[in-house]
Amino acid sequence: MISGGYDLIFEQVTQLSPSILKSEGVPVHRTVQNSGEFVVTFPRAYHCGFNCGFNCAEAVNVAPVDWLVHGQNAVELYSLQCRKTSLSHDKLLFGCAQEAVCALTEATRHEKENLKYIKWSSACGKDGVLTKAIKVMILAYSHL
Repeated sequence: MISGGYDLIFEQVTQLSPSILKSEGVPVHRTVQNSGEFVVTFPRAYHCGFNCGFNCAEAVNVAPVDWLVHGQNAVELYSLQCRKTSLSHDKLLFGCAQEAVCALTEATRHEKENLKYIKWSSACGKDGVLTKAIKVMILAYSHL
């Protein structure tokens, strides 16, 4: 529960000791990331990093389209906690929809399937991930 609109766990500088997490029954995993390697953190996973010595580090937030539902869940949770999201989920969702429409239209015009078409065709349609995510967002806004 957030008291007074501030909670230390939401600060980016917060780091919990792995031994404390383990003592509370939280599974803890360690990895060593070498140059040129990627580490994927799954939705809702607590993560932290530690650098040993001189380095040049970069972090980028990316997600496949089937993670859109996790984004919507985060938006709803952040709203309940009076927290701001780091990016606009709505803008991301509409950007995905726009790219999907362009890819599907281009494939229809040229009567051939291209890589963009293949990428988006599974996400669209009645049971597509993108379609479901947009429906959830519309439903969320209709209750406001």
